[in-house]
Amino acid sequence: MSERAELLFNRLQNAKAIRALIGQAEDGDFDCKEWHGVDSMKASIARAACGFANATGGVIVVGMTAKSSGPNTPDVVTGEKPVADREAVKSAVLDIILKQVDPGVTGVRAHTVPDKPKAKSGFVLLYIPEMDGTPQRSRQDWRFYVRIASGTVPMEYFQIADRFGSRPHPKLELIFDERHTGLNPYRQPERNFVLGLKNTGRSIARFPAVWFLQGAVHPDTFGIDGNTNFGLPRRPSEDPLIIFAGGVDNVIFPGQELIVAKLAQTGTKSDPKPRQVHTEPLVTWASAKTRYVFPAFNFTCSISCEGCPTEAIEKTFEATEFISDF
Repeated sequence: MSERAELLFNRLQNAKAIRALIGQAEDGDFDCKEWHGVDSMKASIARAACGFANATGGVIVVGMTAKSSGPNTPDVVTGEKPVADREAVKSAVLDIILKQVDPGVTGVRAHTVPDKPKAKSGFVLLYIPEMDGTPQRSRQDWRFYVRIASGTVPMEYFQIADRFGSRPHPKLELIFDERHTGLNPYRQPERNFVLGLKNTGRSIARFPAVWFLQGAVHPDTFGIDGNTNFGLPRRPSEDPLIIFAGGVDNVIFPGQELIVAKLAQTGTKSDPKPRQVHTEPLVTWASAKTRYVFPAFNFTCSISCEGCPTEAIEKTFEATEFISDF
């Protein structure tokens, strides 16, 4: 999946950003189209959508012109030609992708941008995600297309055969969020985190695993439920390596989140707050507050499952403090 394509789609949310494409060459992540009406655009839009879906995803910008300077050279964005009714064109383009691409592409995102403030005219942006499993083809000519560099070309026989032999893949994302800072049941200062995995792919994630070096944070020995249970079995390992890895019975279904463990960072006592004297009629007492400091730290871990490569992830957390009455 191309992260650049999604970033590009999110960046092209105003006319200034779209016009900044002028002078740039089309590439594997974006393609420009000049609108000529529904009937004339069916083949072009279907081909472009198939090409991106069968590659790593991409962005189609409708309302811009592009030309090639010669053979074997990419098209370069030369100017703008906004569509007269951007919302109508958006609906038409989505309808083309729905009806002219086989099998359908899920996860398509569309957005319109006025070329002038409050104008009906403007540009249409389409984000086409990468699709797993069998490839997409155009119903206009029943051919399979793939985006390669700056061009959309018919897929070779071996590419089609390879895709038909493949299956959808899982995709894991790390969950590591701060949840609570305070004193634990033993009156010890702790900053608590939850560690988990989410499957954003289209297939079941089997044998999920996450591992990291124990340092700034350590697993809560009471587990995620207070009864020493974890979302994945903890595997034997040499200190300071911590491994949580699933077996045959541990799977994460598409769209499902799995909380693996709770982690804690231990705080250190800093200078106490000055004692304050409280006086009321007939009663005088003193109180003091204790300040605990939690340093900033980087958390690095690796995640994996069957069908997707191991991915190393790093997250940074800023320093914080906690003030207790005890």
